[in-house]
Amino acid sequence: MIDFDLTDEQKALQKMARDFAEREIRPIAEKLDRSQNLLQDFPWDMLKKASKLGLRTVGLPKEYGGPGFDFRTWVVIIDELAYCDISCSKIITQSWRGAHRIAHQGTKEQKDRFLSAFRDDDTYLLSGARTEPNAGSDTHLPYDVPEAGIMLTAKREGNYYALNGRKHFISMAPVAKLVTVTARTDKTLPPSKGCSAFLVPKDTPGFRIASIQDKVGYRFDVQGELDFDNAKVPVENLLGGKEGPAGPEGPAGRIELCAQSMGLARAALDAAIKYANERIQGGRPIIQHQAVAMMLAEMYQTLQAGRSLLWRMASTADMGQDDHALLLATKSFCTEAALKISLTAMEVFGGSGVMREMPVQKYVRDAMVLQHLEDTQQISRIKIGQVLESRLKEGRLSR
Repeated sequence: MIDFDLTDEQKALQKMARDFAEREIRPIAEKLDRSQNLLQDFPWDMLKKASKLGLRTVGLPKEYGGPGFDFRTWVVIIDELAYCDISCSKIITQSWRGAHRIAHQGTKEQKDRFLSAFRDDDTYLLSGARTEPNAGSDTHLPYDVPEAGIMLTAKREGNYYALNGRKHFISMAPVAKLVTVTARTDKTLPPSKGCSAFLVPKDTPGFRIASIQDKVGYRFDVQGELDFDNAKVPVENLLGGKEGPAGPEGPAGRIELCAQSMGLARAALDAAIKYANERIQGGRPIIQHQAVAMMLAEMYQTLQAGRSLLWRMASTADMGQDDHALLLATKSFCTEAALKISLTAMEVFGGSGVMREMPVQKYVRDAMVLQHLEDTQQISRIKIGQVLESRLKEGRLSR
C-alpha cells in the first residue's frame, strides 16, 4: 500500500522549498529566460543561497554530511522548486543524482575525495556525460553491438587512462567541477559490457568545453559539447575501481526528471485556472464556459494521474524494488503530460498565450525539451515492450 501522506519533516521541507523558490527563483526566472549569454548570466548567487539551506546537497548520504533523504522527499522538494522555474530547479537538483551515483558506486577513496569536496563548496556542481553525436538513447537499444553506441575511448597508459572523443548535450557540464564520463574501455564488447565510467575534474589536461548548446526552453539546464584530446585521467578516478559497468544508474535521474515535469505542469494548470477566472467573455469569466471548463478538467485529470504515477515510482524505489518498466512508463507519461497540459493552457489563454510577456509560452518551450531527456519516448516504449515480453516468458505478465 502506497502512503500518499507527507511526514511532518516533508511538510517542513515543502514549505522551506516553496518559500525559497518564491523569494529567490521567481524574481529572476523571466530575466534568465531572456538571457543572451548563459554562462555570464548563470545565477551563482541563487545557487549559493540554495546551498546554504542544504538544497544543493540533498543527494548526499548522511555519512558525508547530507540529509540522506528518500526519493519521495526528493519529489516533494523538486515540485516546489520547479513550480517557480524548472531551469533554476535543475541547477539545484542536477547534482543530487551525481552525488547519489558516486555514493552508491564509488570506492571509499573516491567518495571521501569527491563527495567531501562537493559538500564543502557552495559552487560545486556535478554532471554526467554519456550522450555523443552518434550515440544517444539508442546506446543500449536496439544496437547493443561492438560497432555501435559510445565511441569515446579510454585506453590504459600506466597510471592514467587517455580519453579521446566527444560528448554533447551534457547537462550542466559547462559549469560543473566534476563530470562522470562514460567511455569505451573494450571495443570488442557491446556498450552494455565494454563501457566504464570515469570521474573527470574540469581542470583535467586534454579536457575542454567545446561549445555551449542553447535550447528553445529549459535554457539554464546549461548543456555543452565536450572534447577529450588525450585527456589524462588517473586510474584511481575509474568509478568503482574496475573496468566495466559500475552498476545500474538507478531511478534517480528519472525521478528527478518526472518531478520537474509535474512541477511545471502544476504551474501551467494554475496559470490557466487563474487566467480563466479573470478573463471575461460574454459577460462572465471564461472558466464558466463549458469548453474551457472541460479543458481545465482534462488538464487536472492528467496532472493527478502523472503525480500519482510519480509517487508510486518513488515509493517503489524507496522500498528497493526494481521495476524498470514502471520507471520508463512514468518518464514517458509525465514528460508527455507536462507538454499536453502546457499546450492546453496556451489554448485557454487564447491569443494571449503566444505573447512573450505571458508565462504560458515559457511552460510550453520548457516542456518541449523534457521528452528528449533520459531516453527518447520511442526508445523508452521499446524497452517497456521488452520487459513485458520477458515477463510473459516468465509467466508473470502484469503481476
